[in-house]
Amino acid sequence: MSSKSKSTVRSLSSELTWFDKLSPSKKDLVCIVILLAVIYILFFEIITSNMIFSESGDTAASHSWGVAVKYLKEKEHIDPLWVPFIFSGMPIAGALMFPRDVNYAEIFIQFPGKLIFLNAEMAWFVLHYFLMGVFMYMLVRQLKFSHLPSLFAAITFMINPYAIGLAQSGHGTKLMTLTFIPLAFLLTINLFEKRNLLSFGLLSAAVGTMLLNKHPQIAFYGLLMIGSYFIYEVVNDVKVSSKLVIKKALLLGFALLLGFVIYMYEFLPTKQYEPYSIRGGLSYEYATNWSFHPFEMLTFILPSAFGFSTPYAVQYQGQEVSLPLYWGWLPFTDGPVYLGVVTIVLLIFGLIYMRNKVVWFFTIFSVLVIFLSFGSHFGLVYNLFFNYLPYFNRWRAPQMILYLIPMTFGIIAAFGLKFLMELNQKGKEFDSAKFRRQLLSVLSVVGGLIVISFVFKEGLHGFLSGFMFSKEGEVQQYGQQVVSVTKQVRFDVFWTDLIKMLAFVGAVIGLVYFYFTRKKASSLVAFGIITLLTIDLMIVDFKLINPRPKTALEQQFQPDATVKFLQSDTSTYRTFPIGELFQDNTFMYHKISSIGGYSPAKLKIYQEMIESSLYRGSDPKFPLNMNVVNMLNAKYLIAKGRLPEDRFQLVNVDQEKQVLTYLNPNYFPRAWFVDTTIVVDSKDNVFAWMNSTMWNPKVTAILEKPPTQQISKADSNYVKFEVHESQRMILKTYASSSALLVVSEIFYPAAWRAYIDNIETEIYKTNYIIRSVVVPAGNHTIEFKFDPSRYEIGLSVTNFGWSISGILILIGLFQIPLIRQKLGIMKKDDIIEEKKNQS
Repeated sequence: MSSKSKSTVRSLSSELTWFDKLSPSKKDLVCIVILLAVIYILFFEIITSNMIFSESGDTAASHSWGVAVKYLKEKEHIDPLWVPFIFSGMPIAGALMFPRDVNYAEIFIQFPGKLIFLNAEMAWFVLHYFLMGVFMYMLVRQLKFSHLPSLFAAITFMINPYAIGLAQSGHGTKLMTLTFIPLAFLLTINLFEKRNLLSFGLLSAAVGTMLLNKHPQIAFYGLLMIGSYFIYEVVNDVKVSSKLVIKKALLLGFALLLGFVIYMYEFLPTKQYEPYSIRGGLSYEYATNWSFHPFEMLTFILPSAFGFSTPYAVQYQGQEVSLPLYWGWLPFTDGPVYLGVVTIVLLIFGLIYMRNKVVWFFTIFSVLVIFLSFGSHFGLVYNLFFNYLPYFNRWRAPQMILYLIPMTFGIIAAFGLKFLMELNQKGKEFDSAKFRRQLLSVLSVVGGLIVISFVFKEGLHGFLSGFMFSKEGEVQQYGQQVVSVTKQVRFDVFWTDLIKMLAFVGAVIGLVYFYFTRKKASSLVAFGIITLLTIDLMIVDFKLINPRPKTALEQQFQPDATVKFLQSDTSTYRTFPIGELFQDNTFMYHKISSIGGYSPAKLKIYQEMIESSLYRGSDPKFPLNMNVVNMLNAKYLIAKGRLPEDRFQLVNVDQEKQVLTYLNPNYFPRAWFVDTTIVVDSKDNVFAWMNSTMWNPKVTAILEKPPTQQISKADSNYVKFEVHESQRMILKTYASSSALLVVSEIFYPAAWRAYIDNIETEIYKTNYIIRSVVVPAGNHTIEFKFDPSRYEIGLSVTNFGWSISGILILIGLFQIPLIRQKLGIMKKDDIIEEKKNQS
């Protein structure tokens, strides 16, 4: 070796950092530890002080469902499938809750995973952020990236503020489902490349796990990504080998099918509920709520471009006022779709200098995702998918698809970092002098913009305030003075983010310029950029994390004066929470039946009743339809204001919460015989009758088909409940003639069955939302039972799917020569020989 060559080797060796000198496996370990450290820094208080993210909103609503299901399971010794405490009763499939946890992969992962985070109350939640990073890292490594670009992409996805906002809003199922998208995508690539049983089994398990995590919309977006990648692969492979395309199609199709088999336990009851749910084919207007406006793409680089999701406390007229700073087109938002300006800078490098097959795919798919997120604001693409892609019209909130953008942008940005790390190895074909001048030009522009932003801050405020920082209707809602203060705060937050953005752009470009001109080790610039990315994202993330004491959630549900009063009444009844109390699940938490509550997918007939009848009373001063209220067994009306005391009796006052409880003297029992029926042939006519002053539901039942048996008024009758459980009711009845028994329980023909003296009988849809049966004259035993067959079939099919997937994985592992060697089945020389034959 010449002296010049030896000198070059010594020079390269001296530029290596400690990280460069590690083996590949140790580099992987270091990167995973860095991801873990980032998570610990971000959620330190949550982990070490055993705190929670939130005690209100969807967190509280979900907790109420969990408490109610647990109570029914322990009290009635059943797998609860129907919850009687909310909306007068509904199947738990409407809340995507299921009595058994059959997501065995999740159980397996969470058991040791929680220990990593000290088994804290929210360890499962934090664990999934960490897994997001790990799976993303593995995916990018699978795409043949080196360690540090993979780490960059992993951090971009793991702690992007849009996903971090899920913690505060309590959307754990979204996070858990999102976590497995990069893993499923990684295993899809692996299946296409290796086409073996192990890849097949692992992909089916990953898809099944993703689907079982109870957020089918996010899972659908993950499958959309996999399907798009397959189409892209077909376009690239069809010219080379049509047989290869067929192999990939069959392998992917059967793997997804097996994943779907694993999902059957949740899918079958959900599918059964779909025609009866408000989610069973959404209207375009409802589906496009939360459409992402194209202008809000500014939040990709400026998180407060349209305000911020969390309220800001400011001093106004000597008092602290919480101002809603968000002023965009959404009703409200849990967090900005902020990707990090560092990510955007590297993405630009990737798009300019690394336009290869992978970059093109993720660029095209990202454009598709962004267009779909626009929803009704730009329906050219969204409308095609809504009208023609199966299941797409089941989902609302088009903005939700943007959870994929940190993943796709992170991978493209990783290409940008890859390009920068290889700068000093570029050949003569690369114009280094031009590149250096471009870096200096960008630095000059950034510096100039920072100076202008400081010098002309007031002028910028005046200019932008003419068309920004305000939302239609705010003056009427809050008053001009409050809006003026709000606009000033919104500008201040915007300006601070603007300066921060320019500073980070300058820091990244400056770091690249220093590395390029001083010929420093590439890992140094990579670690520097990763550090800037982490700080950039964390600044926003910390605004979205508001740790609360572990006891805060339970304290919120401590029995107040209203709950204690209602619990003292042991009779069978429901409550009617009026106004803002209607969507509160507190009564369900305390096992008090209510005609209100919150569920994202309530029964369609119940929602239609609320919209078309419940608030259509004949008295304009008191517009409640008391016929509907009475027939729903609403004994008590709960309100934050006074009700007419000539109609209702005030029986309890909660002085602390200013909540009044009124007795409704005209409420109906849970079951009664009517004198007569009318048959109405359309929904509009049903509601016309229900809203009519001539209708008395105690006397007349509104049916939508004539009963098959002759009925008449029973001059003497009685009804008595002998068993009244969530999924089983037994009534003893007597009627002097064949008559119609109306039961104030929700009509759900998919699963409820009725029997008279052990012989099945027809259930009639009555008064649009409840049920009735024709009872012959004389004494009879009537039984209503909830049919669990869909759940039981689904459970068996899911367990079968897991078994097949597990067997395939075991066989696939057994086919790995190294594992056979460890088991003593194959010798080392045989392994070497097998590798030679394969090559």
